[in-house]
Amino acid sequence: MQPSSGQGCATGPKTMTKTSCCKVGRVRDDYSMYNLDERLLHKYNEEDKGVRTLEDWFNQLVLERAMEKAGMTVLDGDAENYYRLLTDDDVLDSERRRAETELREQGVDVDTVNTDFISYRTLLSHLKDCLDIDTSRDYSPDISHDRKQISKMQTRFTNVVEGTLERLVRNGAASIDDPRASISFHVRCGECDRRHNVLDFLSENPVCPCQEAESAESNP
Repeated sequence: MQPSSGQGCATGPKTMTKTSCCKVGRVRDDYSMYNLDERLLHKYNEEDKGVRTLEDWFNQLVLERAMEKAGMTVLDGDAENYYRLLTDDDVLDSERRRAETELREQGVDVDTVNTDFISYRTLLSHLKDCLDIDTSRDYSPDISHDRKQISKMQTRFTNVVEGTLERLVRNGAASIDDPRASISFHVRCGECDRRHNVLDFLSENPVCPCQEAESAESNP
């Protein structure tokens, strides 16, 4: 299946345009990721890679390009390992900060890279809306994975906030000792107005108590 021609997501070095259809297109252009859309099409259609796998592949490619741009010699597996250290919620904070420091010392703009990482939903929209791919086969509810994705997003935002503060401190625009950000997502039920921590809500039975009460009343 060929990419849609009307969405502004031209592919390849000869046809690439700076008018990007979405975040994936913008990041693709910013990092000169030529033939990216052709590679996405091939991996999805021919290699049967899922969107979640392609999300990690894309983000690792972004990190690899940033490392190469900084002049680092990137060996096989380096970008994958650094990506895990930056985003995996099972990684210790001390290990993550050590990885960030190593990259910054080599000239990598870690804050920008974190901002340029894409989410599952962003890539799914790119495949559907820009490349005209039928992704219906790819979706199946997976609460554990979705919870992990939200946790990764929290970690990413935390890294951006901490990196911004550290940069301000280094340049004398702010004064705080060893800044440590704390970010969490909450959701409020439209029925009972109860507020839930999203990760806690998804870690057990993801049903608001008011819904359980309604279910009990309707099924005595």
